[in-house]
Amino acid sequence: MTTNVRQPIMGTEHLTGPAPRPRFGGILWRLARFTSPVTMPLAGKRWNPIFAVLEHRGRKSGRQYATPVAARRAEGGFVISLAFGAQVDWHRNLLAAGGGTIRWRGERYAVYGPERIDVAAAMAVFHPVQRLLLRVAGVDGYVRVADGDATGK
Repeated sequence: MTTNVRQPIMGTEHLTGPAPRPRFGGILWRLARFTSPVTMPLAGKRWNPIFAVLEHRGRKSGRQYATPVAARRAEGGFVISLAFGAQVDWHRNLLAAGGGTIRWRGERYAVYGPERIDVAAAMAVFHPVQRLLLRVAGVDGYVRVADGDATGK
């Protein structure tokens, strides 16, 4: 009897282990597919400090994707909420690629080094009204990414 053993791909050691369970049985994750078209026209605009557009490359397909995310500017980068859980494709793609691009308030930023941060550190970055909404929604995962200078519109 032979056993298939999966070998990690070079540079993806941080991705090994069981995938986190979807929040609320995956209901919110499924809702994201319907809310993205609504939030995409609003995200990344100069007047909108809440939603950004995260541009990332598919880890399997290599295709370029753009996803609206709740993000806040932090010192030296951004904090992005994992509102739909850590199993979402944009998060897994960002980890696999080591970075991507964020369009926030009309500017583009190359981002790299995604890392999970604790709730207390993340909440300090968000506006008090946003903090309340994030707590009510039960969002308990956040990613911090470092950035370079803005690269223009």
